[in-house]
Amino acid sequence: METANAVLNELLERADRDNDRWINGDASNYAFPDDGTILGAVGGYSHGGAATSARQSAAAAHWLRGSGDIEFLNGGVSGDLAWLTFIARSRVVLTGTEAERRWDLRVTEVFRRNGDLWERIHRHADPLVDFRSVSAAADLLTAQ
Repeated sequence: METANAVLNELLERADRDNDRWINGDASNYAFPDDGTILGAVGGYSHGGAATSARQSAAAAHWLRGSGDIEFLNGGVSGDLAWLTFIARSRVVLTGTEAERRWDLRVTEVFRRNGDLWERIHRHADPLVDFRSVSAAADLLTAQ
């Protein structure tokens, strides 16, 4: 049986590869099982299966190219469940522009063992905004 450190290292390498593919327009590694959930970086949420795969592909199509890496914050393994928290720090070019921009996300992912494989069953990613006051953060919610 794999040690917790080996599992975490495997999942971190996978998260880094998947992030690299995403910021280069390929969302294929973010397909979720039917009971999986995603709280995506551009807002909203979805449940797994075909609907999430289609939504992820449509969102990833906005990224022309990018480079970056992930900064591990914490993680763990308990039986058939594992979790990661990390910062995905990237520089990207989005469609309709040639300007490179910052695309830093704070991310939590949950995995479960399915046979010999670990499948991602939950992902929450949102922009890593710079620190702000509580009232300024509240204003973000009323700006819509």
